[in-house]
Amino acid sequence: MSAHAGQERLRAQRLAGRTEWLRRQPRPVLAWAILVILIVLGSSTSATFRSGPVLIETLKGATFVGMAAAAQFFAVVGGGIDLSVGAVATISGMFAAVIMGGHDHSIALAVLASLGVGVVIGTLNGLIINRLKIAPFIATFAMYYILVGVAYTYSVNPVGQAAPSFYAIYTDAWVGIPVLLILVAVFWFICWYVARQTAFGRHLYAVGGDREAARLAGVRTTRVSIASYITCSVIAAFAGLIELTQTGVGAPDLGATLLLTTVTAVVIGGVSLFGGEGSVIGVLGGALVLAFLNQLFDALQVNALYQTLIQGLIILATLAIYRQKRRTE
Repeated sequence: MSAHAGQERLRAQRLAGRTEWLRRQPRPVLAWAILVILIVLGSSTSATFRSGPVLIETLKGATFVGMAAAAQFFAVVGGGIDLSVGAVATISGMFAAVIMGGHDHSIALAVLASLGVGVVIGTLNGLIINRLKIAPFIATFAMYYILVGVAYTYSVNPVGQAAPSFYAIYTDAWVGIPVLLILVAVFWFICWYVARQTAFGRHLYAVGGDREAARLAGVRTTRVSIASYITCSVIAAFAGLIELTQTGVGAPDLGATLLLTTVTAVVIGGVSLFGGEGSVIGVLGGALVLAFLNQLFDALQVNALYQTLIQGLIILATLAIYRQKRRTE
């Protein structure tokens, strides 16, 4: 075999491998394809949309919803759902802001306390759902209202103050790259690794796909399910901390928009609401779709009422495509 023929064969093998990956990952690819369409459309219709500073701010703005969507991913892919994600982020942000009180020496304590809140709430959600056998939708919706009530009982106004060094995470850059985006990139890599490269991740997919089959295969389904809600709430608490770097204060309405936004992001990202199917990469694409869609709306000055309508149509169209794809498989 000549060297040229060998190179051609290697190229063909690589192309076949990429084609096979695309065939096995249609949902994440669709989410990223929608994102590309939005970016092209926005760049061609608005000079503001394609400017560097606006692009950076859009990516920064996507970190909060993106992290909350990643939290939702771990609940949904395991066959559940967590509607308390936004409230957990709210409580986390308020806790951290109050404990920091504008002082750098309190950052570590504030972060640990906030993540501890996530552990406690996630454990409660997991136990209520798995031990008391209450449907995830009902249990976490009730938890959402409980946490919102706690937040507004404590204060109806913003409280506390982020430490200067903590607040600087949003504004500082390292070798020209915003520190916030570097941290978030590391975060997404960790989420991908946990979901795809660990025993917990594999068991989570198994439980979400068929809980009884997973149990018969030796998976400790209850433990995995509880762990998924703990993971979800801890990530949600971390999202609240990240949002605090932008707001600087803990507000009782911090996570109000996350009640269904996170579900929207995971749906666009291709995660099955029945569990057992989806990827972190797809969820990242779904979160970015929402961020750039909102930026496009702002650039084109689209009425808020139409924004909601268009978002709903995109969700319905995405679900229809996924359903059609599933029928043809």
